[in-house]
This record gives sequence, structure tokens and C-alpha cells, in this order.
Amino acid sequence: MTASSEDVAKIEASLLEGASIRRVIGLQVATAGSDLVVGAKVDIEAELTMKEVSVILAQAKRRVQKAVPEAKIVYIEPDVWIDPDVTPPTTSAIVMLGLD
Repeated sequence: MTASSEDVAKIEASLLEGASIRRVIGLQVATAGSDLVVGAKVDIEAELTMKEVSVILAQAKRRVQKAVPEAKIVYIEPDVWIDPDVTPPTTSAIVMLGLD
């Protein structure tokens, strides 16, 4: 079995259904026998606690498996998306220099 483009679209849509997941940074779908294996990296708020992150990822996994029942193995990695087109601030703009 291989993942159809419809399956991939359903997986991405189900990840984004949760208000806490702001963007799918990366998504890979592979096969293991007759099952689908899903690996996703998602953008969530950096200020969340580990407990909040765990709940968000568990809910996202359930949504993926409900949308595509063949997705038996689902790994979701939390991350914070950084726009590659934005120039990062300089170190001196972030770090306060010593006053001595």
C-alpha cells in the first residue's frame, strides 16, 4: 500500500485542525506492510509546557488516525517554525552587553 495524495492531504488537514498547531513544517508518509507510517514536524507555541505539548500531540495523533485509519504508526515532532526569508537579529540585538 502507498499513501495517496488524498491521504496526505487528509493527514495534513487533520494536523491543522487543532488550534495549537500553527503549521506543518514537514510531513513524510511511508509504508510498513499494509500500514502507513506518518512522520510530521509541526509548529507550536514555544511558551507551552511539556504537559500541554504532550496533550496537543496526542490529540493530533488521534485526529490523523481517525482521518486515515491505515496510519497505524504516527510520530509527531514539535518545533517552532522560523521563517527562512526573515533576516535573523544580530547577537548584539539579543544579548545585553556588560556594563562594567
